[in-house]
Amino acid sequence: MTFAAAPDPAYALMRDWTQRWSDLESDLARLLLHPHADSNFCTRLQTLQQQAHGLLQLDPDASLYWLLQLAASTSIGYSSSHALVCWALSRLVAPSLDCSPPQQLSLAHAALTMNIAMTQLQNTLAEQPHEPSAEQRAAIETHAARSAQWLRELGVTDADWLHTVELHHEPQDDLDTPTRLLQAVDRYAAQISPRETRAGRCVTDSGRQAVVAHSQGAVNAIGHALLRTVGICPPGSFVRLEDESTAVVLRRTDRPDAPWVARVLDAAGTTLAEPTLIDTRLDGCGIAAALVTQTVRVRLNHARLLHLSRIALAH
Repeated sequence: MTFAAAPDPAYALMRDWTQRWSDLESDLARLLLHPHADSNFCTRLQTLQQQAHGLLQLDPDASLYWLLQLAASTSIGYSSSHALVCWALSRLVAPSLDCSPPQQLSLAHAALTMNIAMTQLQNTLAEQPHEPSAEQRAAIETHAARSAQWLRELGVTDADWLHTVELHHEPQDDLDTPTRLLQAVDRYAAQISPRETRAGRCVTDSGRQAVVAHSQGAVNAIGHALLRTVGICPPGSFVRLEDESTAVVLRRTDRPDAPWVARVLDAAGTTLAEPTLIDTRLDGCGIAAALVTQTVRVRLNHARLLHLSRIALAH
């Protein structure tokens, strides 16, 4: 099926979309790796958060597409990539859980900085070919409290921000909603990201973990809110369609199980010369299964796919 392109008022901004996100991720990585080297850490972090929020608001689906593609395709620079995915998911899901605007902002800052005391260790763990050593495990166990302490030393005075960072690995069910949400998106994002020791999981497995990790009450509801908001197969993930072809998800629809996708490989696994935009809500066009990113052998033309995503937005 062919869809005509309507005039797109955001086209000029979308032309350098991936570069703007890449530049922002690089700036965040530098800040998180050497936070004490920046005397204006809080101001710098808040500026980066505002820049990211501007991109997210311009096109949430294009943002998810790029961030999840980045997170699921490489373990290089894991810590900052993971922080941005958790940040974006938190930003998108928090309003549906009735978090107030101040709570949403504190949560956004917490998502970006929850692992600040182990940024380099996170990057190392993602790329090392063996399980963590005893010393590394000890650092992992204490990183939440140390991250909160680092943030205090760096001038953070927002009690909710510090509270969420300090408790983002605590297992109890009586935590506040922002902290429980951060725990859910942290698990979800970690599952889809590859390590040197394992491939990332497919998004349906990651989503299942987010929902069933805690089985009672509001914690479980947060997992469901995550899947309702971003979809069962969110933008940036790969899927196998009913006709056995492979597609990449571009944009959410009114149905969490039926997004807009672009077919990129035929049923034989051959790369298509031109990706095809598909509405999986239509009969015969549905999704058969989610795929692990590392199993899909294709080089994506992100600019072209983002253009198709904008076409889908107009339909």
